[in-house]
Amino acid sequence: MAIFLPRRRAAAFGAMMIVAGGLALGAVFVLSGVYNVAASVRHFDITNKLIKLTLRRSIDTHSAFVDVPNVDDDDLVRLGARHFANGCQPCHAAPGSRQNPIVAGMYPSAPPLGAKVDDWEQDELFWIVRHGLKFTGMPQWAGDGRDDEVWAVVAFLRELPGMSEQRYNELAGSAGSRSGFTLEVADDELFAQCITCHGDDATPPVSAIVPSLNGQKPAYLRRALEEYALDLRQSGMMEPLAAALSSEQIVDLSGRFAGMARQLHRRETPEEGSASARERGKQIAMQGIPRQNVPACSSCHGGASAPTFPSVVRLSKTYLATQLRLFRKGTRGGSAYGQIMQSVAQKLTDAQIDDVSAYLAAEMALPSSEATAHAEPTR
Repeated sequence: MAIFLPRRRAAAFGAMMIVAGGLALGAVFVLSGVYNVAASVRHFDITNKLIKLTLRRSIDTHSAFVDVPNVDDDDLVRLGARHFANGCQPCHAAPGSRQNPIVAGMYPSAPPLGAKVDDWEQDELFWIVRHGLKFTGMPQWAGDGRDDEVWAVVAFLRELPGMSEQRYNELAGSAGSRSGFTLEVADDELFAQCITCHGDDATPPVSAIVPSLNGQKPAYLRRALEEYALDLRQSGMMEPLAAALSSEQIVDLSGRFAGMARQLHRRETPEEGSASARERGKQIAMQGIPRQNVPACSSCHGGASAPTFPSVVRLSKTYLATQLRLFRKGTRGGSAYGQIMQSVAQKLTDAQIDDVSAYLAAEMALPSSEATAHAEPTR
């Protein structure tokens, strides 16, 4: 006896059979290995179009939640240029340079960015640099939580389209003449590479966002580099460099910077901030804020402080304020030392951070307060 299915059930059954057949064919295609995954063989046109559409829609959707700050800042542009020269130029090339043939042989290859940046909005550029892209070789930013560094790269990328070789070399300095930061050099050249960002006795740091290391305590510099290398201190710019340094190179670089005079050259004036702001900052630095349970800066960073606590005077106000806000946010709380500062910074307001940063930036020395200096934390 023939069984006649209702039309709807028949249509559903037919659809199920089509889907099952498609899955079976897909399984045969995948398991047979017939599809060539070699980088020397390009995707089918339809595959390329689907991948590009998926990538574009994903970036557009996820970047919609990004808050865009003002990046019209020469300090940001210069810092971003130095990172681009060290970290991005080896794959993406730069004005006046050619793409490495090995990189060009990647699939997909990293595009020269001068002609591509205008295809993206600022929030989209941030999202790409911060998170990377799957199946492209584009990595995520190494410094977790360091959005401030990513925005420096974005600030530079906005100026890249049509940039001349001369302008690029001016922004990137000697870093622009290399294809990336390299450690396989003599100690003198390695030190020279470091001062392209941090400056030396004759040259200021590339940006007020970057600290001058002149006359800094060698034990602190060694600790900082070790924390970067161990992913205890976050920075997408410093972590890759510190991770590749040998113990001997860390000691050598720390000693060289520590041996330079503390007379700092900065892109900010020592009088950055008003006199009243510096006076309020002095109260915080020397006496703390008892009502907020904030200790005096001088109790840890004064003349009698432990050698692994940094000297914080004569650094730029911008750098000091940025670091205090990173502590407050928890980004710089990965080490025992960082946790000390995190607990302090979380009790400070934005205005108090700006005041104490203005005072410290203008001082030549920070005397010890009457409070007992902190002992070094247990590791």
